[in-house]
Amino acid sequence: MSSGSTWIRAFAWLAASVAISAYAAAPPVLQRGYDANVSGANLVETVLNTSNVGPNTFGLLFNLPVDERIFAQPLYVPNVAIPGQGTHNVLYAATMNDSVYAFDADAGGAALWSINLAGLFGTSAPVWNNFAINSVTVKGNLGILSTPVIDPATNIMYVVACTLENGTMAYRLYALDITSGAEPYGPGVLITGTYGGATFDARYMIQRASLVLSGNAVVLAFSSIQNEEAGNYVGFVMAYNKLTLQQSGIFATTPTTSGGGVWQSGRPPAVDSAGYVYLFTGNAFGNGYDGVNNFSESVLKFDTSQGLKLVDWFTAGNWSVLDTRDQDLSSSGPILIPGTTLLAGGGKTGNLYVLNTTSLGKWVANDSQVVQKENITSGLQIHGGPVYWNRSAVNGGPLMYDWAVADVLRAFPFNGSTFATSPSAVGTNNAMAFGGMLALSANAGQQGSGLLWATTVITNTGTGVLHAYDANNIRTELWNSMMSPTRDGYGALGKWVPPVVVNGKVYVPTFSNRVAVYGLGVAPPTFTVTPTLLPFGNVSANGSSTAQAVTVTNTGSAAVPITSITFSGANPAQFSQTNNCGTSVAIGSACTINVVLTPAGVGSQTAWLNVNAGSGLGTKTSALSGTGVPPVFSLSPTSVAFGNVQTGSPSAQQLVTVNNGSGAPLPITSITFTGAVPSAFSQTNTCGTPIPTGSTCTIGIVFTPTLAAYEWATLNVSSGSGATENATVNGTGIVTYTLTPATLAFGTTKANTSSAPQSFTVTNTGNAALSVTSISFAGANPTEFSYTTTCGQSVAVGSACTISVVFTPTSIGYAWAKLKVTGSRVTQTTLVNGTGN
Repeated sequence: MSSGSTWIRAFAWLAASVAISAYAAAPPVLQRGYDANVSGANLVETVLNTSNVGPNTFGLLFNLPVDERIFAQPLYVPNVAIPGQGTHNVLYAATMNDSVYAFDADAGGAALWSINLAGLFGTSAPVWNNFAINSVTVKGNLGILSTPVIDPATNIMYVVACTLENGTMAYRLYALDITSGAEPYGPGVLITGTYGGATFDARYMIQRASLVLSGNAVVLAFSSIQNEEAGNYVGFVMAYNKLTLQQSGIFATTPTTSGGGVWQSGRPPAVDSAGYVYLFTGNAFGNGYDGVNNFSESVLKFDTSQGLKLVDWFTAGNWSVLDTRDQDLSSSGPILIPGTTLLAGGGKTGNLYVLNTTSLGKWVANDSQVVQKENITSGLQIHGGPVYWNRSAVNGGPLMYDWAVADVLRAFPFNGSTFATSPSAVGTNNAMAFGGMLALSANAGQQGSGLLWATTVITNTGTGVLHAYDANNIRTELWNSMMSPTRDGYGALGKWVPPVVVNGKVYVPTFSNRVAVYGLGVAPPTFTVTPTLLPFGNVSANGSSTAQAVTVTNTGSAAVPITSITFSGANPAQFSQTNNCGTSVAIGSACTINVVLTPAGVGSQTAWLNVNAGSGLGTKTSALSGTGVPPVFSLSPTSVAFGNVQTGSPSAQQLVTVNNGSGAPLPITSITFTGAVPSAFSQTNTCGTPIPTGSTCTIGIVFTPTLAAYEWATLNVSSGSGATENATVNGTGIVTYTLTPATLAFGTTKANTSSAPQSFTVTNTGNAALSVTSISFAGANPTEFSYTTTCGQSVAVGSACTISVVFTPTSIGYAWAKLKVTGSRVTQTTLVNGTGN
C-alpha cells in the first residue's frame, strides 16, 4: 500500500495544518466512528465522567437549527480559523436538503458559514418518496445521507450530495474548505461509472455508508434507494482522488446479478494502518456469490493504491440463505480491533464474525476458517453496530458494546484473541425499532471516566432519547433526556446515527431539523423523582404486579405545585397509580406515588411516569418497565420435513403437538403459516377449545407443493395471552418422470466408428411441466458415448421426448457408462454399454 495513509497510522488529530493547530484535550472528529478503525470511541475525553453526568448537572444547553433532517453524524474540528470571524472550535452538520453548516461548537448561535450544494447547480434536493421503490413511508428530501470525511492535512471536507438534475436523481462528490465552504478543487463532480458490465444508475441508489479516506483516495459506497428489488440495482464501491476529484477506482459487488448493496446503517468502511479498506455487502438476488464476479453477504478488502482492487474477502458460509431471507450482513459495518489484525462485525442474524485481516478466508460452507463466530444478540438484528473501549488489562481489559434491535444493551470482554461468548453485563432497557446507536467516551482507561452514550426511540411517537451509562457497569444509567423532558428533550430520533461526544459536550443529530447540544452547567431541578428507573420484572399477562413506590421530594425553597401525574411512552395504559401528593409538596417534604403494572399481553411493557409541576418547574420522570409473561406452552416437534412430494399432490399428514405446560387452561386463538411459501402448507387441528392444564392438542399439516422447488414456511400458534410458538415446515416439490429402457446394449462396434443410434424415452408422468436441466454421461467410459435429444428445456404434462445415444469406441474391449438425466430436481440414471473390436 501507499504511504499516503500516514495520517491514519499517526492518528488524524496529530496532523499539522494551517487552520488546525496543536491541541491535547480535544481531538477532532474527522469521520463517523471517530477513527479509521471505526471504534466509536473518543478516549481523550477529560471533561465528562461518571461523577458529573447526572440530572442535577448535565442537560440540554442549546440547539443548532438547520434546514432539514440529519442522517449524517456531525464532525468536529478545534481551533479553525474562520475568515473574518476569528478562531473557533467548529461543529459541521450536513442535512437532507443538501446543506452543510459550520457552527461554533461551544457557543452555538448563527452558523459561521453554510452552503447549499444543490443550489450551486441551480437545482434542489430530490423528494425521496418521488424516487423510492414501492414506498410511501419516507418523508422529506434525499440530500446528504452519509457522513462526510475531513482531511486534516488539507482542511478539506469531502461530501456526497444527491441533487435533482434534469428531473432525475444525480450524485456529486464535493470538496469543501472547512474554513469557508469554498470549493478549491472546482465544482462537485458527477458520480458515474461501469464495472463488469454493470452501470451505475443513480435512480436506484442511495449513498448511505459514510465516507472514509485511504491514502489519496476518498472511498464511498452505494446501496438500494429504499426497498431492495431484483434487477433494479447493484452495489457499488468507488474511489476518487482527493486532490483532483477524478475517479481512481470502481467496483460492483454483484455485476452479473443484482443486489449486494453497501449501506451498513450509515457506518463507514474501516481502514487499516496500511490503508486497506474493509466493508460489508448485503443480500443479492439470484447467484449472489461465485467468488469471481458476485460477492453478496461478504466482507471485502480493497487496495486503493491499485485502483480499488479487491485483494481478499470473506463470504458467509450460508450466504444463499441470507440472500433469500434478506438477512443482510451489511445492516452494520466492520470494526478493526486496535493492536491486532482482527476485524469484527455482524448483520441481521446477530452473528458476530471475527476475522483475521491478513487472510479473511474467502468462502467455506461451515465458516470454519473464521477466528470466531458467535451470535451475540439471540438472533436479533445488529444495525448501529459495536463500539470498542480499548481499555488496558490493569483497568479491566477491553470491552465491546452492542445494542441490537428489540434487544438490551450488552457488553462483551475481549481477551486479545476472541470475545467472550456471553456478555459480562446486560442493560435493563429494551430498545425497540432501530436498537441503540452507541458512542463511548473516556479518558483512556481511567477509572470513573468511561461513559457509554446511546440514542433510542420511543416507538409510538418517534421521540428520541439520549442515554448515558456507566461504561464499567452498563446496568447503571446515570442520566437520560427524558428524566427532565421539558428541559432536555430533543425531538425526533435521527435514524441510525450516533451522538458525537467531544470536549465536554454531546452533539445529537435529529430528525427535528436541529443538532441538540448537551453538556454541564444546566440549572438543577428544584424537585426530584426517585427512582428514575422502576423495573417490575415478569408479570403474568392480565394479572397485576405488586405496587412499587416512586417518591417526589421538594429540594427547593418554595412549595412545588403538582399539576398532574400522567403516563406516556409505549404502553401507558398498562400502568396505573395512586398517590398522596395532593396539589403541592411543601418545602423539605416528600410524597409517594404507588405504581402497578397490569400487562394486557405478552412482551416488554414500558412507559414513563410523568410528575408535572407548575410555576415553570417542568416535568420529572421515572422510566417504567416490565414484561408480560404468557402461559407456558410448547410445540413438538419444532421442525417438520416432508421430503420430496409430487407437485400438485398432497403429502401424507404429519402431526405437531401443542403441549400446555402452564397452570391454567390455554386458549389457542390462531394457527397460521408465514414465511417463504405459506400457501403450500395447510392444517387441520383439534385445538378448538382451551387446552386443559397438562394436556395437548394436535395440528395435522399437509404439504401440497406448487413448484418443483424447495419450499418452507413457519407454523405460528398463538395463545389468548398473545404468546406465539413456532415450528418450521419444509419440503421439496418434484415432477415424476420415467426414463426407459433401463439399459442400452450396443453389442460389438468397430473401433473409431460410430454405431447406429439407440434411444431412451423421457416421459413426463407428473402433473406439472418437467424442467430438463442436465443430461450427461458418467462412469468408466463416458467419452465413448454421445447423445442428441429432442427434450429441450421443458417437457409438457403427459408428453415424452427422446435421447438418442451413439457408441463410438476408441479402443478394443468392453466399455460402459451411465446416462444421467436431471429433471425438476430429480436425477435418474441408466446404463449404456458396448464392445469395441
